[in-house]
This record gives sequence, C-alpha cells and structure tokens, in this order.
Amino acid sequence: MQDFDFTSSRQSLPPCALKDARIIVVPNELPLPVNSGGRVDVWRRLLALRGAGAVMGLLTWYDGPRDGEPGAELRAQLAAHCESIHLACISRRSTELFGRLLNAWRWPSHVASRWVTLDRPRTLEWARGFRPTLLLADGLYGAHVVRWLAAELGVPWVYRSHNIEHHYMQMQLAQASRLKSRLGLMANLWGLARFEREVQAHAGAVLDISTSDMAYWRAQGIIRSHWMPPIVDRAFAEQLAGSRSASRPYHAMYFGNLNTPNNVEAVRWFVQRVLPLVRAPDYRFAIAGSRPSAEVEALARSDGRIQLIPNPVEIAPLLVQARVLVNPVQGGSGVNLKSVEMLYSQAHLLSTRIGVQGLPAEVAECFTQADDPQSFADQLQSLASVDTPVLDAQGRRLRARACFSSEQAVSSFAEAIRPLSPGLARTA
Repeated sequence: MQDFDFTSSRQSLPPCALKDARIIVVPNELPLPVNSGGRVDVWRRLLALRGAGAVMGLLTWYDGPRDGEPGAELRAQLAAHCESIHLACISRRSTELFGRLLNAWRWPSHVASRWVTLDRPRTLEWARGFRPTLLLADGLYGAHVVRWLAAELGVPWVYRSHNIEHHYMQMQLAQASRLKSRLGLMANLWGLARFEREVQAHAGAVLDISTSDMAYWRAQGIIRSHWMPPIVDRAFAEQLAGSRSASRPYHAMYFGNLNTPNNVEAVRWFVQRVLPLVRAPDYRFAIAGSRPSAEVEALARSDGRIQLIPNPVEIAPLLVQARVLVNPVQGGSGVNLKSVEMLYSQAHLLSTRIGVQGLPAEVAECFTQADDPQSFADQLQSLASVDTPVLDAQGRRLRARACFSSEQAVSSFAEAIRPLSPGLARTA
C-alpha cells in the first residue's frame, strides 16, 4: 500500500473558495436516494462544492424500468442544492438497445446508453443557459457526454475516477452468477479499458478516489492526477456520535447495499466460510442494507445466529449496536466507502486487505486485517470479547478521519482545477 502524508495536503480554504465557479456535474446516475456507496460519494461531493460557493448544475440519467420517474419530493431535494437540473431516462426499449448496438464498436454499453438516450439539442441548449465555467464527469459513463459538451461550450472539464473501472467490471463479471447479468457485464467490458484510458488522458485533471488507483494511472503516464478522498459529512458523523445503545446486542455487523455482486460475494464468503468457524452458539451477526438479493436472503436464513435488517431508514442507530464492524469484501478497486464510514464508529474494525486498499497507510492501520477464513474468525471472536477499542486506537481513528472532511475534498478539487481556471479556486 502506498504511503500518503494526508496531514500535509490539507489547506485552509475560505468558505467561498469556489464562489465564481459554475459547475455542471455529470454522474453516472441520479445521486438520490443515497442508497449505495457510489451515490453517497457523489451527493456528498456535490454538497461540499456548493458549500464552498460553487453554483451547481446537474445532468444525469435515471433507470426508468428499475426506479421509475423521479417524484416531486426527490426533484425538490435536488433543486434545493442545484440551480438547474437536466435528466434523461434509460428505458431499455428496443430503439435504445439498437442504438447501443450500433455504437458497440466505439463505446462500452453503459457509455453508449447514456449517449443514445440524451436529447442532444435540448441538452446543449440547457447547458448554454446554465453558463458553466467547468464540467465535472463524476464517474466514467457520462464522460463522453462531458467531452462533447466541453467542446461545444469551450469550457474545461475534469474527471472524478471512482475506481479502475475495467478492473472493477472484470471482478463483477467473475462474481456474477445470472446469465443476464453476465451478458450485460460482457457488453460493457467491450472496449472499456481503452475508453477509460482515453478519458484519463484527455481530462484537464483526474480526481482519483484512491491513492493506489492514482499510482496505477501515474505509472501509465497520467500525470494530471490528484487524490480526492471521499467525504464523510458532518451530519453522518454527528448522527453516529450522537447515537447511543444501552447494549451491543450484535457481536458483529456488516452493512452496505446487498445486491451488487461484490457485496453479495462478501456476504457469501463470510456466512459460508467464516461464520461456521465461530463455534459460539450465542454469537449474533447482523446484515443490514438496501435491496437484499434473493441469495443474501437465503444466506441469512442459513444460520440461526444471523439477523437480516433490510432497507434500514438510518444506518447510524444500527452501527452502535455492534461490537465489531466487518468488511469481508473479496474484490474491487478504488476505495470502499463502507470502510471509510466504519472509521466514525466506536466499534472494533475488521476488514480484509482489499477492504482497506487505496487508503493511506495511516488510515488502514485503524483496522484489524485478516484474509483467510480462520484468521477472520479468530479475530471476530477476539475483538468481540473486548467491549470497546483501546484509547490509542481511538486516537489514531480521530486523526484518520481528518482526510475525509468536506474541507479536504474542496482543497483537493481547488488544487486540481487551478491550472484550468485560475480565478475559480481561491486559497486563503
């Protein structure tokens, strides 16, 4: 793991560090509701940039068949923080699928879907009316749209990399079991590595979520990369600090979305390979998260010591009920936001090495790490026998939290865009 001096990178920025910036942010999907790590990351960053004085515009897509059209309440939430919003629907109708197929020779399926579903004349008219000074591709799949808009409007653009996407998709394919999922992932992997390199090479700046990812791309000649850590906002941190539990009824807990292949694989590995090695009949393990898949539901029923908590309204009141928070993830790139949020709890933290990859060494040291089932099970029982972490561990955790603040994210962003738009980023 690459060492990173995160304390020296922080700058003191005034509240209006981006007060002259008008930014159109283009994420892969709607950032609300915040029911996944990716959406949480995008939404918190949007709020941080707005809090630093930027005027925000939002251009993105919603999944019509899965989520339906965004309702009035969700649109009102977006409008409260964005001056202007432009949405397109991914419908998977025959004409859209045909358009994806026609573009398969030049783009991955997810990129093509966002291009062919966009009413480009209307989108360009909307963007001109917003008068952006900067475009932010917050995720890979809308990056071609961002490049097109930047060329039409004559403004710079930057790319926020959530992970090494072609590595991540290869891992998802390896873990996917349903034929339909596998076919979709294979269609998206076609040309994905090439497209990702092109975006990295042409962006005015690349904002990497992970120090490891940044080192990977720099080794390939991408020199305009900057580390921009994910944000844990004050509201979540204060809610977790303010939540209290009279007891800790769960020895351990896993939380996160319960449907993506990597998270389902993490639950499968833990339930089938780790939990049987924990011999205590009174051991209680909780699985909490959104949209649990049928497999996760079946895994939860397979051991009477497991309690499944589907679609919790708030996660903080649950986290304080566990002695140990676990991240048994088996694959991925970027930064696992789950691990970052675990830092803000008072519980012991146990993760595989993959779960803390991309984090500075000073942050990763806050976790007990184990990779094989027996070691993971041994640590589970050992940590759960101690009620709370020792003070030294809490001190390290407090220092680690500093690099996931809104101020740190804005500082990284301002440093990255200064060569592109010198008047937009105002340091103290």
